[in-house]
Amino acid sequence: MAHIAKYKATSVGHMLAHYRRDESSLGRDNIDPKRVKNDMVVAHYTNKDGKLVVGRVVPREGEPNWGTVERRIERVNEAQKAAGKRATRKDAVVMADVVVTLPDNVRKGDEDRFFRLTYWYLSNKFGIDNMMGGYVHKDEVLKDGTPARDHMHAPFTPILDGRFNYKQMCPRSFYQSMHKELGDYLERSLGYRPEVELGEETRAQRVYTDKSVDIDKVRGAVDRAVVRPAEDEAARIVAAAKEEATALLSDAEAKKAELAQQIEDRQGDLAKLDSQLEDVRMDIAGEEDRLECLRQRADRVARDVAELRPIAADVRGWEAAGKAERGAILDSIAARCAGAARAARAAIEELGDRIWALMRPRKAKTEQRSLDDVMREATEAARASEALSRGHVAPTNSRPRGQAR
Repeated sequence: MAHIAKYKATSVGHMLAHYRRDESSLGRDNIDPKRVKNDMVVAHYTNKDGKLVVGRVVPREGEPNWGTVERRIERVNEAQKAAGKRATRKDAVVMADVVVTLPDNVRKGDEDRFFRLTYWYLSNKFGIDNMMGGYVHKDEVLKDGTPARDHMHAPFTPILDGRFNYKQMCPRSFYQSMHKELGDYLERSLGYRPEVELGEETRAQRVYTDKSVDIDKVRGAVDRAVVRPAEDEAARIVAAAKEEATALLSDAEAKKAELAQQIEDRQGDLAKLDSQLEDVRMDIAGEEDRLECLRQRADRVARDVAELRPIAADVRGWEAAGKAERGAILDSIAARCAGAARAARAAIEELGDRIWALMRPRKAKTEQRSLDDVMREATEAARASEALSRGHVAPTNSRPRGQAR
């Protein structure tokens, strides 16, 4: 942190004595005489290589003093008189002092270098010929006796364009830019940025405690120091929260969609399995129906075989029987066919065809009744018997036994 104080001729001698730590200044309560030996002075000098540098120097005893400033005033007045201009006013600012306090973040071991670099910056700003050395005080204490922060006084004469002109050399814009420029210079030189700039909060406190300022300035300072930073921080927090919430919502939506797809896939698999299971059930039911049909058909075939077996025996007996016996055999066959007609009408017809095919080579002579006639009559008799059975009427034979067709 840095600030500038300005002095008229009447105050110069006293202030320079304070910077030099003359005996007259050691009686102040804020100076620890035992620590005065730690103080140092920095200034320009030419090193052995002929290069102008800034470093620690041992000034002449009692210098600079009022005489140093007075001689500069005289030179300015002589030049002004030669140019036909007026001399320096008696109430003019003839000396100014930049006070630079060591920032807390200056690294250990860089303290002296910080002051040397700061003095070099100020020399380039105000002019080397205007500077009167940099007085680094490390001996001051606070009211409770604790060491105060080290600081440097850099007095200079505000001579610009051949005359004393403090206002033009140090305008309001200089105050506004000096801290930043000094901070930039120190950062380039040290590799890190010492905190020479006043924070907005400190500025607000200073404005607030200054009774000479109006309420608008106080409001502006408080707004810059408190309100705006708070609003910016709140906006940053809200933006970060919104961004995080958006990310969480996006992740949740993605997981929801993924779970929904998994559920849909599982439901599709279940539907497919249900369909396959239903197909299996239908196949089983179909096979059961087919097996039942086969069983029933097997039962019918067995019954048919059982009913046809006596008929087959009669047929074999008819082949070996004589003419007189064949009529009785045929009547027996007709009766048996009538009993089996209801259960195996189609089978009887098929059997008739088979018997006809079997007996065709052995047909009797044309004057005798053919087996074909006998089977036809047997079939008709079976049908009649079935019809009569439904009408609860006993079957009768429509033709005399043994009659030829």
